[in-house]
Amino acid sequence: MSSVQVGINGRVLAKPDSGGVGRYTERLLSEFTEEREASSNCSVVAVGSETASTVPDGIESVGRIPDHSGFRAHIWEQVQLPLTLRSHDFDVFHTPAGQPPVLTSTPLVTTIHDISPITHPEWFSDAYAALYRLLTPLAIRTSERIITVSEFAREEIISTYPSAKGKTTAILNGVTPRDPSAAIPCDDLTSDGFLLFVGSINPRKNIRRLLKAYKQYRERTDHPYPLVLVGPDNDIFAATDLPNIDGVSRLGFVSEAKLTWLYDNAALFVFPSLYEGFGLPILEAMSVGTATLTSDCGAMSEVAGDAAHLVDPTDVDAIASGIEHVLDDPEKRHNLSQSGKQRATTFSWERTAKQTAIVYEEVAES
Repeated sequence: MSSVQVGINGRVLAKPDSGGVGRYTERLLSEFTEEREASSNCSVVAVGSETASTVPDGIESVGRIPDHSGFRAHIWEQVQLPLTLRSHDFDVFHTPAGQPPVLTSTPLVTTIHDISPITHPEWFSDAYAALYRLLTPLAIRTSERIITVSEFAREEIISTYPSAKGKTTAILNGVTPRDPSAAIPCDDLTSDGFLLFVGSINPRKNIRRLLKAYKQYRERTDHPYPLVLVGPDNDIFAATDLPNIDGVSRLGFVSEAKLTWLYDNAALFVFPSLYEGFGLPILEAMSVGTATLTSDCGAMSEVAGDAAHLVDPTDVDAIASGIEHVLDDPEKRHNLSQSGKQRATTFSWERTAKQTAIVYEEVAES
């Protein structure tokens, strides 16, 4: 068949600090540039991202979002975007951030990373949870295909929305290799080591229990490592007021170069999240050989396999003991470093894009 003409919703790229969903969109687009194999049967255009600096070179951008913040962006997505699509002859339109334009005749593919606003609305602002409850069933009904990023997320989507069963495919994320030589050190931190958490500051990340566990670890250790929290606040989530604990630093959002340095110099990456659709930071830490502690449930254990130290994220003492166990056992830490590196090599954005391209082709042919 001739090349499939694909439009990709670039709304998330127009928003700074867009987290894992933004990275997913950016890396997927990168794999559809002309020199990449995934582009052989698909021609991709990013829609609504003319002003975004994260659109990869070689990807055409059309249209712009007047205001990417809050609910105005959703209004653009549901009102202006369908009008934009009328002037482009796309075979498929892919929304990589969960909420497609429902008033369009263009066949839709939608990535739903997870449905935590449905299953755990208490973690989110009331307005966001209500919007998600409204738009998610519409997304499933109007999309020809649903992509999600883990078997855990696929099973939860199908369990909650049985009508999604025949159209939902799990395509795992990849991980981008990081170059330590391009890293930029963070002020006030040394390469002597620290515990590192990376993720937006919100209730589902379980940071309160992590801080309680860290406090226990400090009290039981003569020379404790500091704990560094990296990640922005996000107003779609319920408020997360964190206690002040000695040894804890909050860096907020950092550049990719600084994040590479943090991953590379951490003694242990700690990610005891309560819930993830995938858990990309787990792979990012593993890819540079940093020993990793994460949760023994959901997508976290699916992604980490046996290459991380797994703990019950609801048990503060288990988290604290896990931190001590890894840091006090050099052989354990070394083994986790090596197995994590190997595990990370089994995830690639190239494979993600190829499998996504197959979905595009199937929709275009149907």
